[in-house]
Amino acid sequence: MNISYRYIVAIIYAVVLFLDRLDLTIVNIALPTLADYYNVSVTQTEWIANGFLLALAISIPISSWLGERFGDKRVFIIATSIFGLASALCAFAPNLWMMVVCRFLQGIGGGIIIPVGMSMVYRVFDHSEFASITSYIFLPTLIAPALAPALGGFIIHVANWQWIFLFAVPICLLAVLLSFCVLNEYKIRETARLDWVGFILAACSLIAILSFISVLSKDGFTAYSLFIFAIAVTATLLFLFQESRIKTPLIPLEYFKNKLFLQANLIQIFFQICHFGSFFLIGIYLQVGVGMSAFVAGLIIGMQALGAMCTSRYSVRLFDRFGPGLPIIAGFIGIAVFTSLILLINKPDMIYLAGSLLFIRGIFSGLCGTPIQTASIINFDKKDVGRASAVFNAGRQVSISLGVALSSMLIAYGFRIHGLSLSADISNVNPDVFYYAFAMIPVFALAGIIVASAINNKNISRYF
Repeated sequence: MNISYRYIVAIIYAVVLFLDRLDLTIVNIALPTLADYYNVSVTQTEWIANGFLLALAISIPISSWLGERFGDKRVFIIATSIFGLASALCAFAPNLWMMVVCRFLQGIGGGIIIPVGMSMVYRVFDHSEFASITSYIFLPTLIAPALAPALGGFIIHVANWQWIFLFAVPICLLAVLLSFCVLNEYKIRETARLDWVGFILAACSLIAILSFISVLSKDGFTAYSLFIFAIAVTATLLFLFQESRIKTPLIPLEYFKNKLFLQANLIQIFFQICHFGSFFLIGIYLQVGVGMSAFVAGLIIGMQALGAMCTSRYSVRLFDRFGPGLPIIAGFIGIAVFTSLILLINKPDMIYLAGSLLFIRGIFSGLCGTPIQTASIINFDKKDVGRASAVFNAGRQVSISLGVALSSMLIAYGFRIHGLSLSADISNVNPDVFYYAFAMIPVFALAGIIVASAINNKNISRYF
């Protein structure tokens, strides 16, 4: 049976995206194990996740330029190779900070893969097919979190944590070979100069913002934390000034004049803080606060992704009939309610209740992903889809980083309020220390509901 080329492109991208998302989420379940291995506090391990996420956010904005300048196929293959090599290096990191460096390198590859691959897919499909193909492509982002916690817990249970990273290497090699043999090249001969000043300022801004949140979580407001905050504000303002004054900016600010694109980006910020902030939070809560093993906690967290898989395709029908507002609002309501109910889990034997709550929470979160992603690019011409997708994906990675950092900060705040040291025995922690972090999720969900309720569905219905 012959498969259309455009579906081959989508399948190859979906496989690599699956690996990227799997690697992102599988590490979360291993953070308490890595804290013990490297002899650091559990909140310090946030940088294992944030090092990866920060690199994603930094590299995504230049990925579109790289694809246009050197060719999508070539850049996609190189980025996948970097990702695989860095995965191998992570397995042999001798200390926490070398692990963070290796994860950063891994994130560079992953950050380039995401928008370049997405651009390749959107270029071979029509606008009317965007919602449908997006829902299929996003299935790996739902399946990966379903498998990752349980797989990570199983690996830790039966083998060494190093295999969490090593298993990705042969898959990357296979993806590189398939891409080399099958994909066609796409390249725009004339490309604008890369905005190096904007790139450096964006990197400085992101690093300073995450560093500020990290320092604030450990030491509170001090002269040092305020100094980092000042750097973050200054770098951000200089970045915005730089992008507004040049003809070929790293991030075209005029895209945000598109109201639907602006709304989709705002909603994405709130959704990813709720979604990935919860992955970090719940994984630590079930192990450290409740006392479950990594394997059991992984199985329970995986139920959330299974629930999301049940409604991912249904969200396309809701999108086509009602626009993005309805599924997004319903999703945020469910996320807010069932995140709060997770606090009812306070004993290691409450496995069935925990699994049920996370499964239902996943049903609601599955309503959000496809409508948000599709709304972000549906109003753009195909020639602008690649750059718009890169901007949107960069914002998504920043939001994921903020979600992890904010969760870590509020967990650390709970430690301080209850008079516990961050280096305390993490197997004997009062679950109350997590209440502040859990309270964050409904707040951001409410913000997402407010923005989603303002979407004008008439801007979208003309495509169907």
